[in-house]
Amino acid sequence: MNPVLKWAGAVAGAAVLLGVLAWVYVYVESEAIIQRRYPLPSSTVHAVDTAKAIARGKHLMAIAGCSGCHGADLQGRLLTKNGVLPVWSSNLKRLTQSMPDDEFERAIRFGIKPDATSMWAMPSYDDTYMSEDDVIAIVSYLRSLPPDGPVRPEPEFDLRARIALLEGILAPIVPDTLESPSSLDLGPRYDGGHYLARVTCAECHGTDLTGTGVVPDLTVVSSYSRAGFFALLREGRAAPGHVLKVMPQLARSRFHYFADYEIDALYDYLTARAKVLKPGRR
Repeated sequence: MNPVLKWAGAVAGAAVLLGVLAWVYVYVESEAIIQRRYPLPSSTVHAVDTAKAIARGKHLMAIAGCSGCHGADLQGRLLTKNGVLPVWSSNLKRLTQSMPDDEFERAIRFGIKPDATSMWAMPSYDDTYMSEDDVIAIVSYLRSLPPDGPVRPEPEFDLRARIALLEGILAPIVPDTLESPSSLDLGPRYDGGHYLARVTCAECHGTDLTGTGVVPDLTVVSSYSRAGFFALLREGRAAPGHVLKVMPQLARSRFHYFADYEIDALYDYLTARAKVLKPGRR
């Protein structure tokens, strides 16, 4: 055989072998992340069929924006996590047939699936501090709905998604949830607003409400009057000098469901927080 051809064949074979080994490495390392099991927190949540709990659950799901991921009909829709992983959100109407109450709580508050692996698109860091009564209300509301629609598939990790896992571009939800910092606690006087901010604002502004990327720290609320803050949440109307891209849509889809007392509580907490973090502000 021609030595040049023999050498070229050896190089090609080595390249193929290296490619196979690289793929095996990526698969094994990423699979370890995908299949990692997490401790299952204990739960005492049990759904009830009272009108009060069901109405509370419906209200919470509206202001928390559950339909944004699960669809207006709560039957799930296709999402893309970090631009690399297609994820179907669950059909919540079908999930009530197969998921016990304790597994619902772990999914909502921790992002843990029934097999103890992590979810990939569930923003559980918003709901880690949700009260047990409110989790019960949400589960109770979901169980009041008739089952309908298809069961959604689990995500499939292609090579691009697996590489993104190893690079840290894509990450399971559970560690983020367990490590997410809470927002500033200002004591019992502001507990209601603190709670609402943590549950409804954290998805965009971060769990500590300090903002992420172009999303501002919620100390910005100190530049709004109380009436202006009502206009912001009810209509998505910005204060003078502010340019809002997302809030008008969020006001229409989520925040107009806030009761007046909830907006008052949010305003009181967020403006008090701003005074603590930026003492020069009035």
